[in-house]
This record gives sequence, C-alpha cells and structure tokens, in this order.
Amino acid sequence: MSLSIDSNDVLALFNLENDNVESVSVHNQNNQTIVDVLLRAEYPPCPSCGYSNVLIKGYTLKTIKHSVLSDRNCVLSYRARRYICPVCRRTYYEHNPFVFGSMKISALTVQNVLKDLKKYNETFSSTASRYHISPTSAASIFDSHVFMPRLQLPELMCWDETYAFHHKGENSKYVFTILDFDSIEPVDILPSRKKEYLMSYFLAIPKEERKQVKMIATDMYSEYRYVIRTVFPDALHAVDHYHVVQDLGRRTDNVRIRVMKSVQKKIPGTGRMTDEYYLLKKFNWLIFKRPDTKKSYVDDYGEKKTLPLFDPNFPRAHNRKLNQHLNYYEIKDKIKAIHPDLKTAWQLKDDVSDFYLNNTYESAPEALNELIQKFYECGVPEMKDFGRLLRNWREEIINSFIVVKMSYQVDKDNGHVVMSAQHLNTGLLENRNSIIKCIKKNSTGYANWDRFRNRCLYVLRKSAVPLLNPEIPSKQKK
Repeated sequence: MSLSIDSNDVLALFNLENDNVESVSVHNQNNQTIVDVLLRAEYPPCPSCGYSNVLIKGYTLKTIKHSVLSDRNCVLSYRARRYICPVCRRTYYEHNPFVFGSMKISALTVQNVLKDLKKYNETFSSTASRYHISPTSAASIFDSHVFMPRLQLPELMCWDETYAFHHKGENSKYVFTILDFDSIEPVDILPSRKKEYLMSYFLAIPKEERKQVKMIATDMYSEYRYVIRTVFPDALHAVDHYHVVQDLGRRTDNVRIRVMKSVQKKIPGTGRMTDEYYLLKKFNWLIFKRPDTKKSYVDDYGEKKTLPLFDPNFPRAHNRKLNQHLNYYEIKDKIKAIHPDLKTAWQLKDDVSDFYLNNTYESAPEALNELIQKFYECGVPEMKDFGRLLRNWREEIINSFIVVKMSYQVDKDNGHVVMSAQHLNTGLLENRNSIIKCIKKNSTGYANWDRFRNRCLYVLRKSAVPLLNPEIPSKQKK
C-alpha cells in the first residue's frame, strides 16, 4: 500500500535537495516504511590519482535504518553507486549523506540517539525503542562516538565518592569524582577511591600540572589527606563543613538512641508509650535541624509568614499524645529535659553551627580551640570522641573558611547587587554524585566501566560533544 506522501515531502524529511536525487519513492511493506533512493551521479575524481573521467562500475543496495518517522520503522533502500578509475583501476563509492562510515544506521538516527543520551534519565533501551533500533545498537553508537578524556587539573578541586559501580578489577564499589569548582564540570571519574589507586593516577599526571592546584576540598576520609599531602604538597586541604556537621548530627542522634533505650517504653497496664519515649521517637528529626532553620506558617488572618523553627513565638499546635498546645521550641526543651547528656549534646551541636556561621579565617583558629575544649570537657562519650575528630582535622577545618571567590547576585525585591563570599566546598559535587546514581539506577546497572564513565561525563559536562568521524570499536559487553 502506498503512502499519501509525495517526493518533495520525502526530500524534506531526509534533508535532500532535488538536484541531488535521481529518483525517490516510498511504500509500506510488513509494517515498515521503505524509501527507495538513488542519488544523482556526480563522477568525483579518483582519490588516488586524481583522474576525473571515471566510470560507473555498478551499484550496491544498502539498507539503512532511519528515525525520521517516530510511529513506525523506517528503512532507506539506497542504491550506492560505485566508481572505477580507468587509469589506476581504483574503485570507490560515491559520497553517502545518510550514514557515518560504513554503518547501517542513518546519521540522523545517530545524532538523535546521542542527543537523547545526554539526558541522565534516558537509558540505552529507552532511546533504542524510540528510534526503532536495538539497545545493543544504541550502546554501540554511544561507544563509537563518545570518548571523554580527562580535563586539566584546575586550581580549585573538589573530591568525593559515591556508591554507584562495582569494579571487579579494582575490587571497589565506590566511584571517585573530581570536580572543577569554578567551571562546575567533572575533571574525571575513577573506579576506586583507594589510596594506592589514587596515588598511581595522580602521579601519572605531570608535576607541573599538579603544582598549579591551589586548594582541594574533601570529606574526612583519611586516605584523601595522605594523597593530597604526598602528591599535592603545595595545595591547601579543606574539609567541607557539611560533612563535619553531618558527622556530629549522627553522633548526637546516637546519644538520643542511647537515652531512648534507657527510658521506660510503655506505661504499665496501658500499653501506651511514655511521654519521654514518645518525644524521643516521634521528634528525632528535630535533632538534625540547624538553629537558624526557618519554617513557614499561616497566621489567623490567612497571611503566610516565616519564623525560625525554634523561635519561642512560633505558633503552637495541639499534641494529642501530650494533650498540650506546643511549638517546636517547647518540644525541644522537653526533649533536652529527659537526660542531661542529651541536653549537652544538643547544645554542642548548636555551638558547631554557630562556629561555622559566625567566624572567618582569621577568627576560626581561636574559636575552634575553644570548641574543642568544650567537647573534651562535656562528659558525654559520643561528644568527647567528636572533639578528638575536630582536633585531628583542625588545620583542614580552618582552611574551609578561606574565601576563594566572590559571587554577585541581583536581589529580586529591590534590584540591588548582593555580594557574598564563597568557600570551597563539595556541595555541588554532591549534586553531581546524585546524577551519577540516577544514571546507574535508571539503567539497572552497568557492567562496562568505560561505558559507564563516558556516559556520566557526557551527561555532566555541558561542554561535552560526540565525535563526528569516529572509529567503530570492537563489540563490547554491556
């Protein structure tokens, strides 16, 4: 059955000109649209000797999959003209505008596949289904067109790892990411965070390039500190404050759990939870909130307002279990009153938040010494252990207060330019790691490390572009 489409429509669909085509027709066969195309003879000169009066040796029928129609399979039945030089006897095909090299998938399909794979929520299977090719073909297109080399080491670097790929060769389940803090692009992604692997990787980079690195931000993984001191002796090492506060939050919660296990769980004869156990169980999330956390509410006049979560003036709500009207400030005080260790731990947690909020690089050393002393003298085992951690990472914590650049933003309300200092941190890298995890989860995992690395870098780098004239690699297992 013929389609209601004329030759001009076909030429427009396939980006062809009338002068380039000798004949074109379209028909349906077995649920498939077939477009028969014969290009006009151009008689290009011989690529070997340059002789111009070449002859046509014959035709070869090439079947090319095309994604120009989204609702059905589309195939180009292309009669490729082959020329022969009467002087040197060299044979060669005419220029093929439909495919890259000797592939059997059209160039447009390849471009569409590569464009879609730039999105982290796409997989090889979903992309292949959209363009009526196999997942293996989509993966092969990606492997042959995408190669992401390591970028030059920047002055400001961020390191972090995420659980995303099990590399059997390195016996590692962590992916190690290096981020350029200024460009917000990943420099490289490695299959292991182990000290030996990182040492080997960075030592292979020229010393002159490594000397250009001024500062590196990491979490409190001790192996990172060893690598930085050994391979980047001229660079400053900063510990991101988010990881410090996160570690302290876990320790404070451990105090809550210890206290919760020590109080009576049920009221004898009723089966109901005691007030103490209820507060520690129900409102454990309050421990992880910073003192300056804000929360919105609607007042009696229907207006939306915002106050700090622990403000004494925050509106009260009725709690059926306690049979009282309480706000979060009062609930916090009730939790603290359950056990002195919990009160001490919570206060120390707030002191650390104040330390990061109110200090600069110049005032941080003295303030940190006082903070460490508080933790050592607190009498709470979990907090004393955190004091030792602060002392162990004292230099790196102080370095996190160094201002690396200034940012400028326009205030939405008054239009004034607001200037703020920026410190080196791994916050942006945490976001990139979440995308890496999404790439892994969406595809239900990867078995090929090179493909996984290239896919992640291809998605994360805004500047990433595929190769136009790639070499077709050998088949790889997904």
